[in-house]
Amino acid sequence: MSRILPGYLVAITLFLVVLPASASAAKTDIVVLINGNAVTGEVKSLEFGSLRYSTDSMGTVSIDWEDIISVSSQQDLQIELTDGTRYFGKLFPAGEPHHVRIVTASEEIVVESSRIVRITPIETGERFLERLDGSFSFGIQTQKSSQVTTSNLAADVSYRTRKYLFGTRLNSSVTDQPSEPTKARQSVGFNYQRFRPNRWFTDWFTSWEKNDELGIAARASAGVALGRYNTQTNKNQLSLAVGAQGARTNYTGEDESATEGEGKIELRYLRRRLTPETSLRFTSTIYPLLEDVTQYRAESDMSLRWEMFEDLFLDLGVGFSYISDPPTGAEKSDYTATTSIGYSF
Repeated sequence: MSRILPGYLVAITLFLVVLPASASAAKTDIVVLINGNAVTGEVKSLEFGSLRYSTDSMGTVSIDWEDIISVSSQQDLQIELTDGTRYFGKLFPAGEPHHVRIVTASEEIVVESSRIVRITPIETGERFLERLDGSFSFGIQTQKSSQVTTSNLAADVSYRTRKYLFGTRLNSSVTDQPSEPTKARQSVGFNYQRFRPNRWFTDWFTSWEKNDELGIAARASAGVALGRYNTQTNKNQLSLAVGAQGARTNYTGEDESATEGEGKIELRYLRRRLTPETSLRFTSTIYPLLEDVTQYRAESDMSLRWEMFEDLFLDLGVGFSYISDPPTGAEKSDYTATTSIGYSF
């Protein structure tokens, strides 16, 4: 088994990352800012308190949702509130600051802007590329005294509609040092998340990974989970999912390959701030063996991201892996600490 992530997986991910934005529809939406200025454009999305808004003069900009007094849009939109309620309709001024009037096919409702956590234009074919959201980063560290070189590559691309989200993630950390075998900690995963009422969701996923320190030459897995966004506001998002998967593992040592059924318990937390633009992401996943739940493995990752310039960010990350019953000659735990420069789109 090669110690380098399969080239075609890297190529697919990077291809998605660098896809250009496509042309948009006529810009007839109107946003009124807190300073009284009215800006004509097109609502692209609202998420985590940031409204992506396309204009003719400034291109696509991000506006702090708290800085908007009113918004009107003739587009067909999905508007989601903090309690998970979704409306499908158009937006109009409500007659008082920081409120909007949602007009659907059957009703009108006035809500405070702060209760709206997500706005998604109802999909049309020509907007496919505009719905892509993601980032990629790269970092390299070399120590002269020990001659150890570590490189890190990460990419995260998602496509979201009003009904579902499709995402792919790639992580690769490779350490090279004299007189020692190259060690790699790598993974690539895909998931399809279907949104359900009251903030529930179902998640289908598949992944490939390796970890030389833990004696994992290759592990392929696929499964399904049921989860819920327990908290979702314009600054915080917390979700919990529980499911099961099948995994096929090849080991680097003498241990025979194994096919096993595992449970999956995953906690995800995301906090974002717009001024300055920073985000904190934390994911922790436990995989208990279904035949014997006292045997398990766990993965945890945390990253702090700070935007230095527009779309260019500094990322500080920590990853930790643990396996309760490691293969022969392997360690029980492994960790990484990375500093990377990246680009988001």
